[in-house]
Amino acid sequence: MPKFWENGLKFTCQRCGRCCCGEPGIVFFNPREFDALAAHLKKTRGISREELIRDYMRPWKDSYTARDDFPDGHCIFFDHGCTVYEFRPSQCRDFPFWRCNLSDRKEWEETAQMCPGMNQGKHWTAEEISAIASKARL
Repeated sequence: MPKFWENGLKFTCQRCGRCCCGEPGIVFFNPREFDALAAHLKKTRGISREELIRDYMRPWKDSYTARDDFPDGHCIFFDHGCTVYEFRPSQCRDFPFWRCNLSDRKEWEETAQMCPGMNQGKHWTAEEISAIASKARL
């Protein structure tokens, strides 16, 4: 059965933050991503690894997840945009090409109602999408 995205899909992140707010969830940093974030925050903000863990993260599996325990469910790194955009985890980089959004057109279109970057902008080929989706956690 052909995938609805066999001819590719359009998406360009608008950096609106709608995917960073709302329902609480897990924003997982794998150990390599966490180390890169920690080094970046140490260099740019003087935040130690211990402060990062204590004030910004929660333990999760073999690494950490960003705090999102705020009333509106926003990620702790969101403040009128992602404050660590270049160091965001692959989970965020892979959006919207998560397997759950690619399962059928209905799922894609429902997510597109929330995300203004979907169905416009850069055309991603089926090969590019497949490569992202195959490694995506979601």
